[in-house]
Amino acid sequence: MSNQRPSLRAFIVTSLLLAEAAWAQSAELIDAVRVHRSTALSTAKAELSACLATVGKGPECADAARLSLLTGYLLLSQGDPAAAVAQLGSRPPPKPLEPFHAWYLGEALSWSGEKAAALKTFKQIGKAVPDWLKKKVSVRTGELLLAQGDVKAALPLLEAANADDNPDLLYWRGLARLHGGQAVKGQADLKTLLVRFPAHPHAALAATRLEQVKKAVVFTNDERFARQSAFLVAGDTKAAAAELDAVEASPSKRSESMKASVALARAAVLFAQGQDKEAYEKVDAAMAGPAWSAASAMMLRARKLLRAGDNMAARAMMVAIDQKYPNEAPADEAAYLAGWVAMQAGDFASSVTDFASFEERHPTSKKRDEARWFRAYAQLRQNNFIEARATLASLLTEFPRSALVPQARYWAARCGQQARYEKSQAAGSSTSLGIDGGATVPPGGVAQEYRDVIATAPGSFYALLAQERLRELGLEPPPTFVTDGVKSLEAAAAPAELKLALELSKAGLLRDAWEETVTQIARVGNAADALRFGHGLQSLGEFGGAHALAARFLWGAVYTQKNPEAVALMYPRAYRDSVERLSRERGLDPFLAWAIMRRESAFKPEVFSSADARGLMQLIPPTARAIAAALKIEAPEPDELYSPESNIVFGTWYLSALMERFRHPSLCAAAYNAGPTPVVRWALQRAGLQLDMWVEEIPYKETRGYVKQVTADYFIYRALYGDKAAPPKLLPLQIPVPRDGGVSF
Repeated sequence: MSNQRPSLRAFIVTSLLLAEAAWAQSAELIDAVRVHRSTALSTAKAELSACLATVGKGPECADAARLSLLTGYLLLSQGDPAAAVAQLGSRPPPKPLEPFHAWYLGEALSWSGEKAAALKTFKQIGKAVPDWLKKKVSVRTGELLLAQGDVKAALPLLEAANADDNPDLLYWRGLARLHGGQAVKGQADLKTLLVRFPAHPHAALAATRLEQVKKAVVFTNDERFARQSAFLVAGDTKAAAAELDAVEASPSKRSESMKASVALARAAVLFAQGQDKEAYEKVDAAMAGPAWSAASAMMLRARKLLRAGDNMAARAMMVAIDQKYPNEAPADEAAYLAGWVAMQAGDFASSVTDFASFEERHPTSKKRDEARWFRAYAQLRQNNFIEARATLASLLTEFPRSALVPQARYWAARCGQQARYEKSQAAGSSTSLGIDGGATVPPGGVAQEYRDVIATAPGSFYALLAQERLRELGLEPPPTFVTDGVKSLEAAAAPAELKLALELSKAGLLRDAWEETVTQIARVGNAADALRFGHGLQSLGEFGGAHALAARFLWGAVYTQKNPEAVALMYPRAYRDSVERLSRERGLDPFLAWAIMRRESAFKPEVFSSADARGLMQLIPPTARAIAAALKIEAPEPDELYSPESNIVFGTWYLSALMERFRHPSLCAAAYNAGPTPVVRWALQRAGLQLDMWVEEIPYKETRGYVKQVTADYFIYRALYGDKAAPPKLLPLQIPVPRDGGVSF
């Protein structure tokens, strides 16, 4: 008996069925194409064979043309252009996808070496096609004409293309210009390619071409630095170092400023190579240079100290930067971070001083509102509630458009509540906390201030906190997000503008379908069209595109007018069947899953991050493998995480495991973003802090914002879609101690 783990596809239940003809592409095939599964081609071939086997044996398969097109496309994408030519030429194109059939046939012919036939095929495409496809055909035609030596015909096509940010087009346009009487422009294109994209495969070809028309390619030192930076980003540290060698060999090496620039750049390369000792020597050399390099080098060293956990040494260096080099660019950031580091260390008195000094010394800084906020927070952490309240009031007056206004309003009320409470305690009074005002609280008391937070920042984290504070005062709070309900039009017909995208999607040409969808979305220009398009997109399962339209055009309709149709687009129950079924199996609140999904991917299953997080709930492959081991199923291929169903399988399990360990939605969100280990540490180090303070003191700015949004969205989802007859779910203000054991990855 086999002891292999069951496959993922045997573990999950797929409910995606195309409701077209009986022989339409299966859900398995479409999903395989979506995630680039290795079985996509074999599945397409099998379905095409089964379709063709019906010929003469009853009702003919109506989808042979689409299956043939998809099979040809997959053959081409897997590097078999000759087979793609044979497949695409075996059957007529499906309607209305004739231009796309011709495009992929032309590409297959081109890569098979049949350039004349490819050009003939491209010419047949005509002009009645989407602009984005027309541009692709035009550029490809230009490249083929150039390859055949017809520079005169190729040049205008390549000139019309936007080549400046495209290394491939820079190369082809450069060649066309070189041979079309525009030698100076052609050389400039090829050199731009070498400077901006030196690690691109065409860079070596560009260098060879330039050497054929010039004695040598000469780079300025600034261009060398640009190449060094590009090589470093590409991970080629050897090539990056060679660029710096060339700079040092230039006559300008005697310049002190140039020496400092090289030292800083060399330090970055050495750090990337793991040669920290040598890197620090270069940092020290830069610190001995001009003021700008000394300040930059000190800031680099301070950041390294922070990463090593030596926060006090880092802070001392930041203070020194601001004092010694106040007019250099790093001084602004250094002075700001000095106050932040002091606050994280619990030295609130120094933090107040540092942030006050920062504002005085950097009056034009864009961080002044943040510095004012952190100064107020450090004051209230010293129980100086009256001072903190005054500082917050000044923030509201001087920075009325700051994104920090909701939290400043909340914390001003919180300071008033605490000040009144301490006053009543000192007097031996049993007066309710802050309701009747006092010297530091305006008429109406903090209760009205909390209500103002809810009214002016509906659905925010601070509105949610204000609601709980009103309950703490023994008052019934207004809801944080009032609507007339949610009116989802998911059954609405897709707009006529999306007809081509739908046909492409049915054929399995998903990239082309998305390109067409994005093009049509970009043409939406007002709220009415956004509503129409949004619900049409939802009917196609394109929740990400629908949400993007809502975020772009319907902000006021959602948060001011509370339009039920707009709310349904901003807070969709995406992939509802899968989310609810898997959440129910795991004891997870599905509303938390949607809140996480909204923040992680905005409901776009194809999203990926620089950290290699993938899909709806942004899982990295190692985490998915660990989850698969816990589930005792086959580990997924990385691209499998782009499949909505697969991603939800793993994401809901992980989220439920985090809730089991951390027992609070805000801590769970923090762990989802930053990992369980640091959140356990923060929970233990700051035990006793209430939720509002605990969140404000999360060391990572990204995680602080993440926790606030996910927590707020979670309660909005509950308010919109939860059981209206059930008592409202409360936000616990006490931070629980995480359970020992449990998920740690």
